[in-house]
Amino acid sequence: MSNANQNPTKSMSDNARYHYDDYINIGFSEFEFLQSKQHEIELDEKYDLTAILLHWERSASVAKAIYYLLDSNLFKEIIIWNNNPSISLGKTIFEKNNYSLDSIRIINSKENLKDEAKYRACAEAKTIACFYSDDDWDTSFYLKSLIADFRTDPYILHSITDPYTFYTNLMWTYFDNEINLHTGFSWIGCGSIFLREYAQRHLQYLQIYLKNRRTLIYFSDIFFSIWLNDIPSQFNINIRNLPESNTYVSFSSTSQFLQYQHEASILAIRILEDNLRRNELNDTNHTRFLRRQNRHFPYCVKSSNPKDEFIFYTNILPIDIERISFNISTDFQRSTRNNLPTGSKVSFFSAHTTLKAVDNDPKTCWRSGRNIRQGEFFAIDFLYIRTNLSFSLTIGHTWKLQKNIDMNLSFDGLWWLTYRALKGITIKSQNSTLNEQRYVIVFNSTQFNAGFHSFRFIAFNASRISSLGEFQVCDVKIITNNTITTLY
Repeated sequence: MSNANQNPTKSMSDNARYHYDDYINIGFSEFEFLQSKQHEIELDEKYDLTAILLHWERSASVAKAIYYLLDSNLFKEIIIWNNNPSISLGKTIFEKNNYSLDSIRIINSKENLKDEAKYRACAEAKTIACFYSDDDWDTSFYLKSLIADFRTDPYILHSITDPYTFYTNLMWTYFDNEINLHTGFSWIGCGSIFLREYAQRHLQYLQIYLKNRRTLIYFSDIFFSIWLNDIPSQFNINIRNLPESNTYVSFSSTSQFLQYQHEASILAIRILEDNLRRNELNDTNHTRFLRRQNRHFPYCVKSSNPKDEFIFYTNILPIDIERISFNISTDFQRSTRNNLPTGSKVSFFSAHTTLKAVDNDPKTCWRSGRNIRQGEFFAIDFLYIRTNLSFSLTIGHTWKLQKNIDMNLSFDGLWWLTYRALKGITIKSQNSTLNEQRYVIVFNSTQFNAGFHSFRFIAFNASRISSLGEFQVCDVKIITNNTITTLY
């Protein structure tokens, strides 16, 4: 298939192989299917993962989290970094169970390195990428989605957060095209995946720029996502704590935490901005902040369903982040708690975020909040290529709007085919308990035209229309699925 990196930010209608006026629509060939499936297998093998957990005093919580990770069978190894020098941690913290503990490695630190330990542990990994979560979060219901999202776009940070923090992180972004500044903040503790080389480089940056600020190195999470100089890919999810996690005082509740966090937030963007400005001046007497700039996908709002089967996402953002002005002399406090969002816009987002399309409640809906514009879409990533899949959408927007959007299918989310037939698609109208019109659309790919029985991504793209109202998607469900998982 063609190299989509030639123009990764083009809209789906630009990347569709057939334009709207074309009448031929033959679908994917068997060769394209086999090639895409092989590429999917190669990505799984290339991007094996090491899971990282920090230990301080919550041994029971760490053990519970480890059981979830072992049960998932998604990690080549698991590293537990013990930040508590008064405890020599061993595998005896695990009660007798049916899991093999051979993949677990425990590193007992001689000092409490706090946040820095996450990157030290990842730097020790045998794989080229790491999954990290704090020991107080239950990550079991979004692991598959987060990993699938990472493997499609491995050169950026992938993370999980709640809707309010997601909105906050959108505000905490920085753009200045003159110096190639293009970054945003994300917490990594609720679940995140990043390349090992990023952790190793981050440790080098900490020693260069914070060598005389040891206290701020403890807050290195504040610096990590900002210094990557790329907008993270974030899920917004109803995160939940592990039941054993509330026993001990957290790092964030310790003395002077907020003061140091504030200081670190200001320093992070100051250091990055200064170095990028020096890059433009070709100043060779400093360490350059690198940015690979081979991101595959533009920024989207996304949520996985509670069964961890698929990701619902859209390119319609609640904030136009690229148009937020930035000037280092006036906006250096942007990523601090002085700039937390309030008001009707953040309330609307929380009430109608993408999470509402996957919460198994058709009475709640994701809403775009305004008339859609050309090139905007909502989409589903089914995590891997599926064959003979059946699924349903419950929509709250008008049938007129639905009829006027293109349905596109893709193996990789980069190159798309438009499906123009009604074969395999049925619709019925129903009234909700609030007397609002709803339409349930069932898609049965076993009945699609030949060449469209297998796909991973499906997108509904407003390629030709505008001013027909807002998108509203109230429920997405997988009905049946027969998936080819191996090549013959």
